Amino acid sequence: MQEYAKKLKIRLILMCCALLGTCAALIVSSHLAAAGNFSLDYPKDFIAGFQTGIATGLFGILIFFAVRYALALKNEKRLKKLYIAETDERKALIMQKSGSICLNVSMFGLMLAAAIAGNFDSRVFFSLVGAGLFVSLVRGALKLFYNKKY
Repeated sequence: MQEYAKKLKIRLILMCCALLGTCAALIVSSHLAAAGNFSLDYPKDFIAGFQTGIATGLFGILIFFAVRYALALKNEKRLKKLYIAETDERKALIMQKSGSICLNVSMFGLMLAAAIAGNFDSRVFFSLVGAGLFVSLVRGALKLFYNKKY
């Protein structure tokens, strides 16, 4: 269980770095957006709101897991429960079958690219958001399918 606790500590450190990185990216993005060339204010405002929403969602997810891991590190029962949940073979099979890792990376990459492209061209932004939403829907459908199958 000590090795698992070490892994959680490393994850916690990486999550704190990701929180700082997200904050820095949001600040840089807001400065780039101020220099964007849009003929209308609507795309600029929409894109800025979308970028803020992505960052807020990422903050929420990272904070949720960081708190979860920190509480588990302080309580042996929670640590064991988290370990059992993470090593559950049924969940592992479902994640494997839904191609979770590949789809998650694709989703994240598309949405990150959309957030960055929003500073340069609204058409590219909307195209990347559409692609990201498509990948999200495919992942969700596969997850539901394999949850019912197994």
